Amino acid sequence: MIDEFVEQHRFLGNVVPRIIVDHVAGLASRRVTPEATPAQLEKLFDEPLPEKGVPLEEILERFRRDIAPNAMGVPSPRYFGQFNPTPLPIGVWADALSSMLNQNAGAWRNGPTSAMIEARVMRWLCELLNYGPKSFGTLASGGSEANLIALKCARDSVSAEIIDRGVRKAPGDLVIYASNQCHYSIDKSADLLGLGREGVRKIPTDEQFHISVEMLRNAIARDREAGLVPCCVVGVAGTTSSGAIDPLEELAAIARENGCWYHVDAAYGGPLAFSPLHKDKLRGIELADSITFDPHKWMFVPFSCGATLVRDGGHVLRKSFDMTPEYLNEDRGGADVEFDFFRYGQMGTRRFNSLKLWMAIKFMGREGYAATVERQIDLTKYLAQRIDELDGFKRLGDVETAVCCFQFISTPDLDGPGIDLLQQRLQQTIERSGEAWLTTTVLNGRRALRVNINSFLTEQSHIDDLVKLLARTAKESH
Repeated sequence: MIDEFVEQHRFLGNVVPRIIVDHVAGLASRRVTPEATPAQLEKLFDEPLPEKGVPLEEILERFRRDIAPNAMGVPSPRYFGQFNPTPLPIGVWADALSSMLNQNAGAWRNGPTSAMIEARVMRWLCELLNYGPKSFGTLASGGSEANLIALKCARDSVSAEIIDRGVRKAPGDLVIYASNQCHYSIDKSADLLGLGREGVRKIPTDEQFHISVEMLRNAIARDREAGLVPCCVVGVAGTTSSGAIDPLEELAAIARENGCWYHVDAAYGGPLAFSPLHKDKLRGIELADSITFDPHKWMFVPFSCGATLVRDGGHVLRKSFDMTPEYLNEDRGGADVEFDFFRYGQMGTRRFNSLKLWMAIKFMGREGYAATVERQIDLTKYLAQRIDELDGFKRLGDVETAVCCFQFISTPDLDGPGIDLLQQRLQQTIERSGEAWLTTTVLNGRRALRVNINSFLTEQSHIDDLVKLLARTAKESH
């Protein structure tokens, strides 16, 4: 068996790298969006459960022919959609290496090197955001899970009895405060934690989509008068729709004045801390009790790789999540229990995701990330300038990160629903062309076009091509 096992690896090690290299070599010329419909893909993969094993060559040929060509071109330099970046090559191959070792990063004795590397990259991220020596963190599948972990810590901080006896032991209905631009995972987390989605108070934003500090103060005061219990204030460092960054220092003061946990969702914007030019945008983040940070966004690590960082990390996370099942209850006389990461979050079995993050940071370094973040923000400002020069286009909000939002208004008297339909039609036309991909969102109650520059392969020429595509598509839509 071992010989066959080795031969399979030898064959795959020769063939798979060529498939990967051939695929990435064609990124610049390949369509960004596939042409296939859901019905076509469903038919393509409509096959019975195999009774006998299929040869490796045939499986890989199906990948080449049917899977890769019909995948969304997320790594493309012309992908301007969600916070889904081109993955660093070192991260892609780190995924294969972590799969080969197949360590269970949940417990130290099942993954000693994975535990130590995760502890190290958590230390690096904490230091990057100016957290002190008591801080600690844990990897998560992404921002949604990271927010859930952080908000559970917030909920549990209200009463020591909540963990064992539930939210009925809270001194009243708990309320979470966040801007109306916060990520939807805040609502989902409130639901999962027993607070209910109505337990999230959405605070209006200003013209640049930052949370209104005055309205936040008023909302907290009203809830206290109504007998509710303010539990957590959430600041956002890089909103999904516009990339806006809330006034983090002011939010920290409000949370402190009201005895609330302070959480900052920096899933996207956290890497601004690498840049000497832009790190001041995160001033006040170090005052947060917890921070969400997604390396699989602006650090170009392959999915999935999120993180929850906590200012008083080891103590708080273990208080909220630690359990010791019988099959892991052994006194081994060492400090390894501190590196059992199942004690710091809800996951038991965990992938060795820290390896790709460790390798990415080692490869890029602080300077490499700083230069890339700065270049992408400069490209976004260039795009904003080009949009301002386009007839019929109106920009929304300032460029704070690498997100630019705008609308195409074909005539001055176009009404609200008409504006929405026009943005959707323009986006869908571009998507069907395969030349680029951008998304829409809703800002100020109306549909808007949204461009995120999140590929380190994107150059100014790609921005110029996008502007030409927008202008041509807008003209054809009249």
